[in-house]
Amino acid sequence: MYGKKQWRGREVEGRYSDIMTFFVRELVDNKLSVKEYNEYPHYYFTIEYMRKINTTTTLSIDARTYLTVIRDILDSTNCAVTIEADSLTLKNIPTDLVNRCHIIYRIQDDALQVLKDTDTLSIDAGWYRCHMIAKMHMQETKPSSYMYDEEL
Repeated sequence: MYGKKQWRGREVEGRYSDIMTFFVRELVDNKLSVKEYNEYPHYYFTIEYMRKINTTTTLSIDARTYLTVIRDILDSTNCAVTIEADSLTLKNIPTDLVNRCHIIYRIQDDALQVLKDTDTLSIDAGWYRCHMIAKMHMQETKPSSYMYDEEL
C-alpha cells in the first residue's frame, strides 16, 4: 500500500504467499502498531524500511532502532520475517539478518514484460555462475493482488 507506514494483508509474493502478514514501511513512534509480535505469523519489512538501515561503523539511533525491531521479532517469536533488498541495500544488511530472514531480492527490469512465458530469465552471478528460471514458473502479482490489504 503506497503511502502507508504499516498495514496488514495476505502475502502475495514469495514462499510465504497466502499467510496473514504485517507489512512495515516505517515505524510509528519508533515501534510497530501491534500489541504483541505473536499477533501475526509473518512480518514483511519493505525496501524503504531496509534503506533506513546502514552499516557505517557508528549506526545512527534510527538505524539501530530499525534493526532492533527486526531482531526483537526474531529473538522472541517463531514468526517468519521477510526483508526486501536490492543491489544497493543487500550489501548493507547485517549478516545475522541475512542468515535469519527470508529475503526478497528486487530486480527492476521492464524488459521482462517482453518475454514470452516459455522464455528463460538468466541471472549471471559471475564466471559460469548463472541462475535460470522459465518465466512461466515465476509468481506474478498485479495491482489487484493487493486489493484486500488493510491500513492499520
